[in-house]
Amino acid sequence: RQCTPIQARIRGLQSDPGALAVVERVREGLAARGLAAEVTLRTRDLWAYYDAKNHILVERIEHPQTIIIQAESRDDCYAALGVLNGIYPPTPRSIRDFIANPKPTGYQGLHARPNINGQEYLFKIRTAEMSLKARRGLIRDWERGGKSGSRFFERIQEMFDIMGSDESMSYRDLIAAGDRKEIYTYTPKGDLVCLPTNSIVLDFAFRIHSAVGHSCTGAMIGQREASPTARLKDGDMVRILRGEAAAVFDPETQALCQTPQARSEISRTFRARREEVSRAIGDSILHQELRRYGIPREVLDGAEMADVLAAFGLAAMPDLHLALGEGRLRLDELVDAIRDRLWAGHPTLSPPTGELNQVVLNTVDPVVLKMSACCRPSPLDKGVIGLLSERGLSLHRHDCPQLSRVHFRREEAVEVRWKLTRTPVIRSQKVVVMGSSRTRLFAALANAPKELRLAEIIRLGADAASENDWEINFRVDTLYELKKCLRHFARAALPFEFGLET
Repeated sequence: RQCTPIQARIRGLQSDPGALAVVERVREGLAARGLAAEVTLRTRDLWAYYDAKNHILVERIEHPQTIIIQAESRDDCYAALGVLNGIYPPTPRSIRDFIANPKPTGYQGLHARPNINGQEYLFKIRTAEMSLKARRGLIRDWERGGKSGSRFFERIQEMFDIMGSDESMSYRDLIAAGDRKEIYTYTPKGDLVCLPTNSIVLDFAFRIHSAVGHSCTGAMIGQREASPTARLKDGDMVRILRGEAAAVFDPETQALCQTPQARSEISRTFRARREEVSRAIGDSILHQELRRYGIPREVLDGAEMADVLAAFGLAAMPDLHLALGEGRLRLDELVDAIRDRLWAGHPTLSPPTGELNQVVLNTVDPVVLKMSACCRPSPLDKGVIGLLSERGLSLHRHDCPQLSRVHFRREEAVEVRWKLTRTPVIRSQKVVVMGSSRTRLFAALANAPKELRLAEIIRLGADAASENDWEINFRVDTLYELKKCLRHFARAALPFEFGLET
């Protein structure tokens, strides 16, 4: 059977005269120092060229060959490294000491990467005991009852916990993360923390402990202060800065995280924020619906309510509110059960039609609210419609054409309003003013409400025309202040576009 080009390359590497000459020179150097050590050339097989993510074979891989130096003792490993460095000076910052600082798997050894005749070689120096552990890893520790792999066992348990509790993470995500190139960072005490390439401060913090990640406000990387989203480099010493209150993360921060642990922990905070709002929505629409039927809300306080909960497989009222707010429990079916079981024999009003229940919010959290791209609704609009779901409220303008094509029942949607004075606006906002002169624009800004805190004015376009488009970046504290500022732009007769940054 004819072999592939990659297989032919692998066979050529196995008998490569240059690599064999390197092995022989290292053997001679070790023997000259009186070190009894085996030096072998190991060529990676075809599986190393398989890209599991894209299901293809790649033409080139990093370190297609490894040279193994097996010494008799730990001290001999360090002596062998000295000999190797004298023969082939290593690439700067390429030496890894996994003997003094084992990997989380328990792996031990010394790694060096010298560049020999334009080709980088990977040398691994270890004892026979370390080699056995490298091949059999954690299983060997379990067999012997050892505890050196306990940290890795905890990591494996954590991975299974993530897959069992976080629907956003799949086993493919975990495998992909485990197979990525690593960087090696350190705590102030010198403990090694292995992370995937491009990891940020939050990845480091959550790797230390979940509580550290949730309270992370930044870090000291060496002598400089950095944000929670600052990217880490190989060899960084990191000290996490913590606040007393739990940090509030956003989807952009989660997307920057490289470790499944960090993404999963942040995802759990997202779920908690959604559930808090969904419970409030469920509680509100249930009481509104009972009022529409003419059923007093006090019926929910009776002992018989436990039978209604049990009929829907729910343990307590908060569970019922959550199921309603997420649209998993049909409101009409619940009201029918309450009427038949708790209000039997009493007159009720006719079932409502058309008019939606209303909910009043004090948040624009993007984790909770999904502003639909089809109509780009705003909390400042009237008649915003929210479709209930486990992923949060999906918001549309009441006249959205897409909404008219979505088949939903009255009980599956709500009319959404906001408490403008109590809804904080966290992010900087942007208004694009079209076709205005500098004089006219600056006159409008000079008379703007005092709540508008101007950050930046950018002229869009490179020409020096009398009228240009302008980007105005500013901050306000609440939706009420934002509405006040936008009303000012409208009264100044400045054509503008605005989209809420959440």
